[in-house]
Amino acid sequence: MDLIGVIPTGKVWGLILKDVIIGIREGFRKAGKEVMLDILTERPYPIPRLAFDVNLGKYRVEGFFLKGFDIKMDIERIHGITVNRVLMLTDVDICDPPNMNGIGYADMTHLFAIVSMHQLQKGADRTVLKERLVKEALHELGHTYGLDHCSRNSCPMSISHSALEIDAKTTEFCPRCVKMLSDTGYGEYWGV
Repeated sequence: MDLIGVIPTGKVWGLILKDVIIGIREGFRKAGKEVMLDILTERPYPIPRLAFDVNLGKYRVEGFFLKGFDIKMDIERIHGITVNRVLMLTDVDICDPPNMNGIGYADMTHLFAIVSMHQLQKGADRTVLKERLVKEALHELGHTYGLDHCSRNSCPMSISHSALEIDAKTTEFCPRCVKMLSDTGYGEYWGV
């Protein structure tokens, strides 16, 4: 069973964090993939200052991933555990040029995913925000498991450019994506 370490940054904390963790675990469970999620910090981690790109007016994801890597290594060393994936949640506007959508990203090491609630919270109450965060976290974590974008609009792996497109998704992976998710391997997205 994989351990997904959650690192909240900025103003991500409280009941929304607990609800998102429960929703992610349930989404993977329905796909036949058992995962554990645990928060790796005692309080929200400060936004990495070096991540801010003054030219873009946004925070670059590499700065978050570097901080996440340090936290992951410290937790593994101190507690003698293995953290298989890291999900970072933030409230600031993020980017990974040339992709500037600012909602979420996964890195190519199969290790890190980040989701920002900056755009997702617009026009959303707490319930809608939680649903959007869960769907986008399932999408980005799905990439870390090798899933590519899905053509089914209701699947969490369908591509989204806006909160409204995320609202059209469900938290259940389609049969194609379920088949690609397994405890023994990765999908085809990363070519493995």
